[in-house]
Amino acid sequence: MNTIPGAIALIVGFVAFALLGQLAVNKFTKIEDLEEHHSAGEAMMGVVGTLFSVLLGFMIAGAMQQYDDERMYGTDEASNVADVFRIARGMSDIDRPRIRELCRDYVTDVIDVEWPQMEKREPINHGWEIYQELWESVVATVPENDRQSNLQQCLVDSMRSLGENRRARVLLAQKEMPAAMWLVIGAGALTTMSLSYIFASRFPKIQGIMTTIVATAIALNIWLLAAYSSPYSGELKLQPAMFQMVKSSVMKVSDSPSRFLHDK
Repeated sequence: MNTIPGAIALIVGFVAFALLGQLAVNKFTKIEDLEEHHSAGEAMMGVVGTLFSVLLGFMIAGAMQQYDDERMYGTDEASNVADVFRIARGMSDIDRPRIRELCRDYVTDVIDVEWPQMEKREPINHGWEIYQELWESVVATVPENDRQSNLQQCLVDSMRSLGENRRARVLLAQKEMPAAMWLVIGAGALTTMSLSYIFASRFPKIQGIMTTIVATAIALNIWLLAAYSSPYSGELKLQPAMFQMVKSSVMKVSDSPSRFLHDK
């Protein structure tokens, strides 16, 4: 439902339901009877419509915030891996290549394995093994001097941030809106459209246009909620752009010691 074809299908479905309901009401109910209930219908429409619009608005705002959080966690995680990779260049000839190779493996696994799994909402298991190996490699480093001791502390801090951002990304990627909430949204939308039938017009075409506009607006908002609630699939899905940039630029450098350390 969070794709463009899904949006079109949702709009068509809502508009068809709304227009069929309008035709049924106009056929079996006299317009004079509907006009007598305009005042009561207006009051009900105001209450129900306001409650539904507020609920839908808050849910969309929450989904957008979660979407932005997920993008931030992924970006920060990629930055943490890049930090570990860069800092490792100042470590010993034994620790440096081991840590850097694990960083490359981690980024490759996130791009090629974890991202497709998140799109399908599948459990993520394989990447945790590389993450654990990277942690063990960092804590197993043996500083040869004060400079490397300070660098080791920086590696630990970067790994701690990496773990926090990774856990947040994985947990949010597997989170989805409960079915009960979708039922509430659907019931609210249908109720709001049904109440609009009370405001019958002596010009059916004009009423049909207004009904179509209302149904389309409701359908688009529901589609927007679905799109932002699934940040790794659909038209608005997040891409591993930061991980790809780290892999293609930061991690292309050699694993040799820094030339400044070598010259010194």
